[in-house]
Amino acid sequence: MRMISAALCAALIVASFATIPRAQATTVKHLDLGNMASSAARVFRGTVTDVRAGSVKVGGGQLATTVYRIRVTETFKGDFATFKDVTYADVEMLGGIKASAESGNVRHLSVFRDMPRLERGRDYLLFLTAESSVALSSPVGLAQGCFDIDTSLPSQPTANRMNNAGLAAGIDKGPMPYAELAARVRAAIAAQGGTKR
Repeated sequence: MRMISAALCAALIVASFATIPRAQATTVKHLDLGNMASSAARVFRGTVTDVRAGSVKVGGGQLATTVYRIRVTETFKGDFATFKDVTYADVEMLGGIKASAESGNVRHLSVFRDMPRLERGRDYLLFLTAESSVALSSPVGLAQGCFDIDTSLPSQPTANRMNNAGLAAGIDKGPMPYAELAARVRAAIAAQGGTKR
């Protein structure tokens, strides 16, 4: 009887662990506009013109990446390549273009699910980290450093993926006109002695 009770107890414990939902989130420190500006190597507005799959070799393995070509329309901080009077930024971020895929019992997941994905033809204001030794970069604070610009309206409402929560004192949560945000970005960078190189 004791053997059956022990086996039943072990089976119940295993079953209870199997039903626990897995946490699937990334913890990121909250940054206000000033902190994002000081942490970013490049700050700019641009339109995504190309999105393609890439990969980098790291530590004996290979990681899937996504490479974005962005036509830069306004620079606030950092250096940018110009070719035939067109300024652009190539940004390679960790994570594949496609979401998770399953093959038999193996499930392939993006290394970083919370890495913002950019869409071809869309405008963004980006605060990007310095490139790593393998040329990877990401928005500062992930969703915090990636601002979507709605170009369909004259005021061009702009919000980061946190809906501008805690961006700065006096800024309400929600989209704000792009011109107002751009002025605040310029002021934050100027206050830190940064310049548009």
